[in-house]
Amino acid sequence: MQNYKLAVVGNASSVLLYKALGCETHAVYDLEEARDTSEQLFRAAHDDTNRTPEYAVIFVEESYYKEFPEDLIEKFSRKALPAVIPVPSPGESDGDFASQRLRKIVERAVGSDILG
Repeated sequence: MQNYKLAVVGNASSVLLYKALGCETHAVYDLEEARDTSEQLFRAAHDDTNRTPEYAVIFVEESYYKEFPEDLIEKFSRKALPAVIPVPSPGESDGDFASQRLRKIVERAVGSDILG
């Protein structure tokens, strides 16, 4: 049986809560580092012969995710695992982006908008 991991990419202060919940956390300090870390986690596998993803879900802080290039977001969307999902950034007044993106992902997976 496959044991997948959960990872969180975000500012050092915001990933601490996720660490307490048992997620693997990756503190980043700018957009480039967030993009590179997210891509690296997306490609992570157990070994070179078995291309099974190591992570089931990679949560990315919304403030970084919104700035990712469209081709990178499309690349993340092509595979079922790992799911790369934006989560609201602390202090952001508009958490609607993350919830809309999650709604879209769930709708594609389930075939219907069960979160609406």
